[in-house]
Amino acid sequence: MSEMSLAEALAKAVKTVTTVDKTGLAVPDLAAAYGVQAAVRTALGLGAPQGYKFSLRQDKLYGAPLLFVSQALSAAFEPGLRVEIELALTLAEDLPPRGEPYGRQEIVDAIGSVALGVELVRTRYIDGPGDNLTLLLSDMMSNIGYIVGPELDRAVLAPGADLGPLTLTTGGVSLYDADAKHPDGDPLAALVACANGGLPMGGYLKAGHVVTTGTLCGAPYIETPSDFTAMLGGRSITVSLT
Repeated sequence: MSEMSLAEALAKAVKTVTTVDKTGLAVPDLAAAYGVQAAVRTALGLGAPQGYKFSLRQDKLYGAPLLFVSQALSAAFEPGLRVEIELALTLAEDLPPRGEPYGRQEIVDAIGSVALGVELVRTRYIDGPGDNLTLLLSDMMSNIGYIVGPELDRAVLAPGADLGPLTLTTGGVSLYDADAKHPDGDPLAALVACANGGLPMGGYLKAGHVVTTGTLCGAPYIETPSDFTAMLGGRSITVSLT
């Protein structure tokens, strides 16, 4: 399967809420995977990304555009849907690459708001991408969309900040009830890396972009259309999946 046909298959899977059989796929290299991301967005008729998700793996930055960013408290349910509760970081300033590296505090100062974020994820591959990074990247790192909830205290951005307890419930069932834990330790590590190296797919972050750098609670399944509620830092958000 060519790069474009992979993009077409993934775009169809997004539109029809189906999955792609990855057996026999020509696995793209890293540059081609980012090309597939752009081609999928074009096939879906989407404009410039409103935000990005990032992941640091062995100190290398990977990323994908968010399919949508919204403050609406509802979204379409899809089979295989998972929920990730995150920090939604909305930039107030552009962060173009420059000769002198950005320091962490400069990045904090460039963040206009930090909020309770909800990422909706679903793999578009039958049985998922496995351990294949470029197939994962081609599929927007499984992103369906992103919901920005209520603002949190900016103290959560302080170095070594304790994010406190996080709960996630649906239909009276607890999906997560423990301290919020970021996979990088520092939720700004990937954002600092992006500011200093540019977006991995090209370009740079700009004012208004919503950025997320990792889940605080794993990625629990939501098995049926339902409401779920997340609570963190004295704030809560309830989202209806219909």
